[in-house]
Amino acid sequence: MKLPNISINTGFDGRMFLTKEEWDTYRRRKPVRYVRGHHAERCYVCDRPAEEENPFQHAHRIGFEIGVIYLGLTPDYVDSHPNIVTAHKRKCNRQAELTLLAAMKSLRDTGITSLPDYLPSDIHHLWNTLGEQP
Repeated sequence: MKLPNISINTGFDGRMFLTKEEWDTYRRRKPVRYVRGHHAERCYVCDRPAEEENPFQHAHRIGFEIGVIYLGLTPDYVDSHPNIVTAHKRKCNRQAELTLLAAMKSLRDTGITSLPDYLPSDIHHLWNTLGEQP
């Protein structure tokens, strides 16, 4: 029997945020990462070139757990060029990732003014107090 042709990895139509139903699904199991592209010549964190024992890899500024689970961002956005930097595999990759508060500030800096309504009230409270943070 030949399997029917079903499209996969169709993306999110350019949307930045998930729907509530999509978010509920990803809370059950985090998405697979699909980052393509070339690495920069220098590390985003330490500004040094790649090393044989410490090669480059793609690093997410807003990681999947914070981006998808806490902020409701689509995996397409989390894997997008503006959110990906080049970092050394050891140490620098982890340092490139933003905390929840820093990720929220980064989104605000890009002009995002609100988060999806379905996110928990604690997340909305933190978002609403960003202006009060130093």
